[in-house]
Amino acid sequence: MEPKQPRSEVPAEKSSATKALTDRAAETYQWWDNLATINAEDPFLVGAVKIGVRLLGVVILLALSPVILLGIIIAFLAVL
Repeated sequence: MEPKQPRSEVPAEKSSATKALTDRAAETYQWWDNLATINAEDPFLVGAVKIGVRLLGVVILLALSPVILLGIIIAFLAVL
């Protein structure tokens, strides 16, 4: 029986798909960050809304974190 060869190269399809997903996530983060950034010239109500948007983002991330952690655990178990 031959020893298993380590997988050192990622196929080009996976690499491009990963890059596209990473780029999309970075664009979405930049959009969200620009939306919620408080500027000096913003009126009080706009600043309050932006703080609300930041809090909403934190709540969404906290709600998604158990689902993401479960997905990572399942992915590691699938690889083994």
